Amino acid sequence: MPKKILIIKSSSMGDIVHALPVAYDIKKHFPDCELSWVVEESLTDIPKLSPYVDKLVVTAFRRWRKHIFSASVRGEIIAVRRALAEAKYDIVIDLQGLIRTAVVARWAGVESVGYSKENIKEPLAARFYSRTLPVSNKLVPVVRYRTMAAQALGYTLQDEDLHYGLDVKPMTPTGVRTPYAALTVNTSRAEKLWPKSRWTEVARELAEDGVMSVLFWGNDKERAYCEEIASSVPGQVVVLPRLSLRAIAEVIAGARCLLGVDTGLTHLGAALGIPSVGIIVGTSAELFSLVSESACATVGDKGVIPQPEEVLAAMHSVLAQAADS
Repeated sequence: MPKKILIIKSSSMGDIVHALPVAYDIKKHFPDCELSWVVEESLTDIPKLSPYVDKLVVTAFRRWRKHIFSASVRGEIIAVRRALAEAKYDIVIDLQGLIRTAVVARWAGVESVGYSKENIKEPLAARFYSRTLPVSNKLVPVVRYRTMAAQALGYTLQDEDLHYGLDVKPMTPTGVRTPYAALTVNTSRAEKLWPKSRWTEVARELAEDGVMSVLFWGNDKERAYCEEIASSVPGQVVVLPRLSLRAIAEVIAGARCLLGVDTGLTHLGAALGIPSVGIIVGTSAELFSLVSESACATVGDKGVIPQPEEVLAAMHSVLAQAADS
């Protein structure tokens, strides 16, 4: 029975959220184990939301590769390598499947398990693992990650329900009245954005029902996009100040519902059990629909842009389901 387990799922936000049920699964089958998680420095708040993750190993590859010849960066890398080697894990499971994460798995100096070369994003990474498993990359991410961990550790998921179990206390922001809806309108990829005019229509309909909308942003471009939506519905849409991921999770946890594009914050809302509607525009609905323990729905698909009426109808449906549960 493994006593020290290391999971590698360091980015992106949505992928980490989808992997968090793995922490619950592992602790259910090995309640006395110490579970550590490798995560990029900008995303540490996400695995911290799970009470089943005991320790974090923080990497900074996005920053390191910009200054790879810096003495301070080399020092940070050496420190992470040393910490991994000294931890003496029983097993490392790489749920990411990239060359950089496979290298991190190798740094631990113990048995490492990753995807087989036929089922991995960067096939060369498969050469770094002690053992590979043919877990299909066609599976929905949540299912894929849970299956990978179960096969690596030798337990079965048969008839076991999904459980995130995130520990977040709701917070209503200053200047926002309840009830409010969390709208996650921004994404790093332009092809996943829903038209601004449709967000405006949704915000107006929410306002007519007495529901304010709150918007989040992470950079100046995203803030400007939010402010344009807010200006179209004066007094009913609040563009929040820039918040930590932990604080955003707390605001989402206090929302009546969440509506959002295919981005990490939307999947976080579903993971928190908030009645959520995912709006798919530029990705596969088959792979990236919302997955939740509570009521949720996904509308649209790659190249199929949903109308505001569809989003609002889905919202009313999930709210009704949540009220009945």
